[in-house]
Amino acid sequence: MISPSIYSYIKDKESQYDTQEISVGTNWNWSMKTHIQMIFHMKNSQFYTGDNDYMRAFKNIMEPILNLAYWTEDIEVKDVVFYIEDKGGRALSFLIKKYHDDKYVKEHDLDQLFDEITEDDVDYGGVLVQKGEKRPEVVFMPAIAFADQTDILGGPLGVKFNFSPSKLRGMADKGWGDESNGATVSIEDLIVLAQETKDPAGKVGQNNNSVTGKNIEVYIVRGDLPSHYLNDDDDMEYWFYQNHVVAFYTDKNGNKEGVTLYRRKGKAEDLQFHTSKKIYSRALGRGVGEGLLHPQIWTNFLEIHKMNMLEAGSKVPLWTDDESYANKNEIQNMENLQITTIAEGRRIGRVPTESPVAVQLFENSVNSWFEQAQAVGSAFDPQMGKEQASGTTFRGLQQTLTQGRGSHDRRRGQRAKFIEHIYRIFIIPDIVKEITAGKKFLATLTSEELQWITEQLAENFANKTRNEAVLEGEIPTDKDLLKGKFIADFTKKGNKHLIEILKDEMKGIEIKMGINIAGKQKNLSQLTDKILSIFEFMFSNPQGFQQVMQIPSMGTAFNDILEFSGISPVDFAGLSNMAPPQQAQPQPQGGGQPINAQALTAPTANTPA
Repeated sequence: MISPSIYSYIKDKESQYDTQEISVGTNWNWSMKTHIQMIFHMKNSQFYTGDNDYMRAFKNIMEPILNLAYWTEDIEVKDVVFYIEDKGGRALSFLIKKYHDDKYVKEHDLDQLFDEITEDDVDYGGVLVQKGEKRPEVVFMPAIAFADQTDILGGPLGVKFNFSPSKLRGMADKGWGDESNGATVSIEDLIVLAQETKDPAGKVGQNNNSVTGKNIEVYIVRGDLPSHYLNDDDDMEYWFYQNHVVAFYTDKNGNKEGVTLYRRKGKAEDLQFHTSKKIYSRALGRGVGEGLLHPQIWTNFLEIHKMNMLEAGSKVPLWTDDESYANKNEIQNMENLQITTIAEGRRIGRVPTESPVAVQLFENSVNSWFEQAQAVGSAFDPQMGKEQASGTTFRGLQQTLTQGRGSHDRRRGQRAKFIEHIYRIFIIPDIVKEITAGKKFLATLTSEELQWITEQLAENFANKTRNEAVLEGEIPTDKDLLKGKFIADFTKKGNKHLIEILKDEMKGIEIKMGINIAGKQKNLSQLTDKILSIFEFMFSNPQGFQQVMQIPSMGTAFNDILEFSGISPVDFAGLSNMAPPQQAQPQPQGGGQPINAQALTAPTANTPA
């Protein structure tokens, strides 16, 4: 039965998520929360159950293998290359690249976003990315309050956050606390009700942590929900996608009360999920972290028992058949070389406790589980920085490294496609919005860059106008005249005119633009090498190169090299537009005057003999 209010709905679903498992297979029950919390604990060297008093042996074999996966599968901002194969879109490609590299990357810390995407996918078997205020944001898996455990985006998803008063006030810019956005309480009133406690990750209403200031517990819920939750119309049958921001506070009677800070219709595409290895009917895929759980658990088990055995072996219990000996001597208080006596005919000896064979068996088992963990994480000895066995050839070492990278490269490639998708739906639209919002960014362009962009847009305008004239059965206007008209208009109106043109030109640019990440989408380096080989012999002959640049197909190929390599074409615009060198007049042999070609022609009737 559906809860009558969004507040009771959140608490009911959070309680179910906290306690219920789903059936994945015939003999396979799974809890998403347990899965996340177990990995979260163990990768940070903490037992999921039992005491964490640092007197229980914990040999962390997960951390180095996970760190290797992070490093091997890392994608960096420099791995992102934009390109447009259509010659007419090169100006837009240049602007996107320049804004991305000069402003967006520096202001929005995309390297951190890429690292978080990699780590969550490697650890938990999936990553959630939401449209953020400044850039896309990764949803921290332990912060999930409830989700559909069979399909993480198949039903409503709630994420719990903790806000300080100043951070909550900062959300007013997003419409939180505004009655026009469905708020039932203002931000300031909610801050007054806040307390100085915070739920730890993975715990619901238990063992609250005391904090040094006020804390506001906020749930952000997205998904298809009843109309009643948004419109207060008592309609529990019609469901559609909604965004709710709900906070809870404890009243004077100790009861949790809910209030709404924001509620609106939402868009499903604002929340994206990726996993490198799907598991049918389960919300999260299988990451490296899950594969390391059994090796980590059994390594800890063996290490604890091995340490117990070593502790027992370090003790020196004694036995004697002299019943009066213990009453006469306190061995633990004896000094070194102190003399003691024993009754005649009696003996004293040591009780055997150490078992080197048993300790070695435990050690061998620990090593066996570590080798299993290495196999699961594709973390073989050379990749872990260990020396190979004596006699290993360099070719054999290279082959081992190549094979070891196979699964890492596969996951890295899958993640590159996901990051490309994030660029298309979140990042490029933001960049376009900034470029076309005003003159601030365009003012940073140099005069050479503006001139090149203007010429490119003028070329596009002329081609488009002439094509339309042909399609309408008219005689097209001279191309140079059209370009001149465009440039004249631009000169009069300046950046304002340029922004108007860009708004029209950049419609759908996220679809038209190629995004090559980590070489997954297109082997641009190989393509560039092939084209570059055509020019290698030309660079030794500059005059010949200038002449070749006048051939349209060769000039286009040269521009392709720049575009596919991520190099600014503005810096090389002069090369492709160079006029061919003037041919020198041939000098007559012997140093005389140039021969008059007319003098060599046969005389005519009007020519005196």
